[in-house]
Amino acid sequence: MRTPDVPDSKVQEAERKVSAVLQDLERTTDSEVQRIALEEVVETDPASGRPAVHQAVDITVQPRARRRWLSSGK
Repeated sequence: MRTPDVPDSKVQEAERKVSAVLQDLERTTDSEVQRIALEEVVETDPASGRPAVHQAVDITVQPRARRRWLSSGK
């Protein structure tokens, strides 16, 4: 769901950037991205030293299946 105050061009640009990062992750780890979630986490704010809620991205990947072909032995 997109909000009307965010230009489509900005959303599309962000989607391209995220897609490029995920493709690089899959290529360099020989895995497939299974799930992406935006989560709120509590971390210590470095400026104040107090707990604060921040958003974080959780990415779940699964290794690609290795295919082994049987040779005919000839």
